[in-house]
Amino acid sequence: MNCKNRFRINIWLFLIITFAGCTDNDIPQKENNDIPPKEEPTPPKEDAEESLFDILNLDYSGLEEVKALYKAGDNDAAMQKLLAYYQNRTEILNPNLSATLNETEQGYADYAINEYRFYVNDNYLEDKTRKIPYSLQNNDKTINWEFAPKGADNEYQKQLHRHNWMPLQGKAYQNSHDEKYVLSWKEVYTDWITKNPKPDGKPDKFKWYQLQVSTRIMGQTESFEYFKSSPNFTSEWLSFFLIHFAEHADYLSLYKYAGENNILLSQAVALVFAGTLFPELKNAPQWQKTGCDIINEQTTKLFLKDGMTNDLSLHYHIGIVDGLYDLKRLIQLNKLPDNLLSPELDNVLLKATKVVMHFTYPSYFTKGSKNCSPAFNDSWIKTRSVLNKNFVKYAEMYPDDSELNYMKTYGKGTPPDSKIKTFEYSGFYVLRNGWTPQSTMLVHSNNISSKLEDSSHNQLDNGTFELYHNGRNFFPDSGVCSYMKENDTEVMELRRWFRQTKAHNTMVLGQSEEHEAIGSENINKAQGKLVLSEENDNQQLIVTENQGYGNFKHRRAIFYVKRPVEFFAFIDEGFGTATGYSKLYFHLCDETSTNNVNLDIQEAGAHTTFEDNNNLIIRSFGNQDITLKPFEGRISYQTDRKYSVRKAYSLIMEKKKNAPVRYITILYPVTTASNHKINATFTDNPSNSDNVSIEVTIDNETYNLDYQLKN
Repeated sequence: MNCKNRFRINIWLFLIITFAGCTDNDIPQKENNDIPPKEEPTPPKEDAEESLFDILNLDYSGLEEVKALYKAGDNDAAMQKLLAYYQNRTEILNPNLSATLNETEQGYADYAINEYRFYVNDNYLEDKTRKIPYSLQNNDKTINWEFAPKGADNEYQKQLHRHNWMPLQGKAYQNSHDEKYVLSWKEVYTDWITKNPKPDGKPDKFKWYQLQVSTRIMGQTESFEYFKSSPNFTSEWLSFFLIHFAEHADYLSLYKYAGENNILLSQAVALVFAGTLFPELKNAPQWQKTGCDIINEQTTKLFLKDGMTNDLSLHYHIGIVDGLYDLKRLIQLNKLPDNLLSPELDNVLLKATKVVMHFTYPSYFTKGSKNCSPAFNDSWIKTRSVLNKNFVKYAEMYPDDSELNYMKTYGKGTPPDSKIKTFEYSGFYVLRNGWTPQSTMLVHSNNISSKLEDSSHNQLDNGTFELYHNGRNFFPDSGVCSYMKENDTEVMELRRWFRQTKAHNTMVLGQSEEHEAIGSENINKAQGKLVLSEENDNQQLIVTENQGYGNFKHRRAIFYVKRPVEFFAFIDEGFGTATGYSKLYFHLCDETSTNNVNLDIQEAGAHTTFEDNNNLIIRSFGNQDITLKPFEGRISYQTDRKYSVRKAYSLIMEKKKNAPVRYITILYPVTTASNHKINATFTDNPSNSDNVSIEVTIDNETYNLDYQLKN
């Protein structure tokens, strides 16, 4: 039977294969994997308009024998020769290949066989303690691709269709040569193709959305290499694989993502990988060119001039840089022309790596640290190990950069300087005093963004900050908790709670003294502006503004006094014709520290009581009477719709027409909060808002702080 006839037979599914050795309650160990290989299932067939030989470039160097056999009408022999070609080719190299697999990943590879427990990501697990994914098995032992856990947001279904567990099975096969992984891959991928055919029109939000297609392509380039030596990787399966790989790449090439963000970048990278790693396919040159054209076009659009990506999320920023790192390695390993990518990319990427460096907390230099980065704007805190993997890559890209090598080696060599870092185009600012675990660092977020809708990664948090001191983050961001699910009220309410302005350490304008309904006090503009940055040996100063409401502008000045006593002085002012109530919110520490945070209502502040002699006193003062109202804060480091409660409060002052509200807040690091006296007052002329001065007294020592805005 020739090849074309083979593919005109209707698809039929593999028999469901049952494997022993995996239980619902245990992460499988290697000794449980010694299962005799099953008989090879009949390979999948399909009624396809184009056959394998329609999508192959038979004039590609190395396919001469394949072409000759095909021309002679011996399609079976041609397919066998093509399989041998792929199994033996060495000149095409995938930089992402690695057989390294930790115990958890090994478990995910095995669970994909056990009741179709497909790993999506760590946010979506049936049992998080034992790392057990949800089962997609129907009562009739088929796969339910429409499954979503009760209450899950859209991300579960989106990421399910990225097939994240398949490359893990490929790595498991490389380590064990157990044929069960190959058979599982073939069965599941065939089932998915059967039940989720390529749509006739533009991408949907789930199965054939650009990001899902891109991720599948990247994963399949790995799986192909891991599995191709298997005796169960037949010529028929090669045909099936290549036809659908080309189908994916063609589809991705046809529909360019409309936005200019991480999704478009992922699309471009996937196309370059597809075109480079499968040059034997007719459309490979076009895939590669389309991907490179997108990257070259987007280099200066995706990255702002200060190096931050336009999503304004460190999480997505790191992912984008990682994708471009993979792309550069792909081009280098396969000796592709240097001019495929814009020469601007190197400089842009270097700036981007420095963003990650300056956003890294000093806890990074402590072994085993888990909380090493801020969590603004749909981000999650990064662990020391995760960040180091990235710094290793950055140092590889820029081997002569001493700062990146310092981060790569956990602090060997000369550290980066501790000057103020202003990322003025994105609206982030970093104050610090050093690069040791005991150092102090404050990150201030005052973003510039027109994207404030629910689906945006930029949260409504202009003016917020996080403060790390001596190993502790005293004001961590509230986090994310949930992504989108438009028709689910509960899910969307959670997302809006964590996005809202008052869920952050900043100022809102309300109509009453009470904590108003979720989102009712949100800013409606995020056009953060840097108005002043100054420093000397003893102190650092940053002043920013945001016209968050049509008739109310928030200006925040942050003094970081380093000597002779270390403390922060915040000056928060609200200007405009608005009337109502200004509310300055503070959210303290994480969920484990509730008992160590005490609200001091009469002193308009709070203090901590940690037993490790690392504490903080907060005191606020105003140009009129301040009312402190406790607020139930929340914190969530994942998107599983679960959160913990923490201490928070607002400081309320009445906003009268044409009269500003003015706060001074002192953050004073101490060993113990007892027996300290703090006071602060304005000493300037309030009619001149460009000249601000305050007097701060801490334990009978007086500090005069001031700034003057330049015309």
